[in-house]
Amino acid sequence: MELTASSRPTTEHRNLLYGVDAPELRVLAEHHTSVNSYFILHDQAATWGVPGSPQLRAVHLSRDLDARTFEVAMQEFPLFAMAESWLIDRRCPPDAIETPDVHVAADALTRALETRVRRDAVRFTMLDSYTDDGVSPQVVVMLRSPGQEAGPAFRILWERYDVASGAHTLREGGFTTIDEARAWWTAWQQGDPPPLRPPAPAPRRGASSAAPVRPASTGLQGRSR
Repeated sequence: MELTASSRPTTEHRNLLYGVDAPELRVLAEHHTSVNSYFILHDQAATWGVPGSPQLRAVHLSRDLDARTFEVAMQEFPLFAMAESWLIDRRCPPDAIETPDVHVAADALTRALETRVRRDAVRFTMLDSYTDDGVSPQVVVMLRSPGQEAGPAFRILWERYDVASGAHTLREGGFTTIDEARAWWTAWQQGDPPPLRPPAPAPRRGASSAAPVRPASTGLQGRSR
């Protein structure tokens, strides 16, 4: 059966549709049904683009078999668990996305935090992120909480990859004000961040289906290489 796009695809979407096996787009995870396909891709060419840009792409391809049309939605993310959260919000079964061998959690704390990010990331607004794929690969993400019931107003997620072991850690810090979060970010940029203070647990409330927006400008810069 031949399908046609239900709306005019952008160049980026067309490239994703017909070039998912292109050398620069590495498929990390995928799941398919008769009417939906879900992908998490690593854009390996992003390292040559704007410094610090997110390198993961979450893609949802939905098909209308009766109308013989398809639609493509795509969003970029700095963390694998955030990409999973977006796909799950688009009705991808939570247990259908297998963690790739290149994304191994180093400890139980990382696994527990990634489970929470996978569940709750769509409720938070991403303010900024920086992906450093240099000698010591790491990713820093700044988030704004959806409301007071979610705990501290601002969060920092910090993922670090150990080249020797091939595993990564993920840690979270909570901040009352944007200035406090910025101060930590500046210290990280300078190579001497203080330990992240884990946010106090907040009672679980009804989750919103709103997807995270693109990073808003916070006047922050990435880490010097």
